[in-house]
Amino acid sequence: MNRILTLCFVLVSTVGFAQKTVRIKDAVGRQQIVGNITEEVAKSKAIVQAKIDALRKAGVSEHIQSYEMLYKGEIGSKFDEVFMSDMLSEIRGAVKGYEVKSVNRGIDEHQNFYIEVVIDANVVLYDKGNDPAFQVNIDGIKQGYENGEMMTYSIVPTKDCYLNIFNLYENNASLIYPNQYEKNQQFKAGEKVKFPLTSLMEGYTLERSTSQPEKNKLLFVFTKDNIPFIKFKLNQEGDQVTSFEDISAWMFSISPDERVNYFIQFVIY
Repeated sequence: MNRILTLCFVLVSTVGFAQKTVRIKDAVGRQQIVGNITEEVAKSKAIVQAKIDALRKAGVSEHIQSYEMLYKGEIGSKFDEVFMSDMLSEIRGAVKGYEVKSVNRGIDEHQNFYIEVVIDANVVLYDKGNDPAFQVNIDGIKQGYENGEMMTYSIVPTKDCYLNIFNLYENNASLIYPNQYEKNQQFKAGEKVKFPLTSLMEGYTLERSTSQPEKNKLLFVFTKDNIPFIKFKLNQEGDQVTSFEDISAWMFSISPDERVNYFIQFVIY
């Protein structure tokens, strides 16, 4: 979306360094190559299954279906299904990082080709749940905007916090706050802050990139500590581009009691 608007939404996140991280070796995932599934897609899906296997081996098996939804979102356009579901409150651990050890190809007992991936993974285990006293009111974002209309909004947190905002569109993702115009800062508990933060802008101009109504998805991550998201690259337009996988790995490395997440959708007509 930052291709279509000068938007600086904020995601705040905090990492709980006291969490336990375990190293899982030789987690395995397999995916058949059938129908219109390409070898590259099959490899991505096999990595998803290997992550699930790593979580099982780490003892995080209570909500495997939630994990499957999360990691499958990395290779599809199901961001809204992931972040608008109750599964985030169920998760008690996550794959923080992994290395692919081997990629093998073969034929199974049904004569279907498959790809099998073996990974070593770092799995973070949470010892605390959500902090119900940590909430943020985000006000002013409408469900729909006319092409060229400006957006403004405000936030009021219940605790001192920091913010990072990500934009998710189609199979793309980008960090849109902090940015070169709106710098990282601490937001104080109970204080209302209006966006844009800079007086140089009256609002964020929303422009759709297609002739049809365009759905946009914003992920706000508020954290108690300052934990910047740094895994992005600047493209030619100056956008801070990243991936859903990197965002989820970063966010889920933060203990649930140290962060609160909000997922907001709107349409540009």
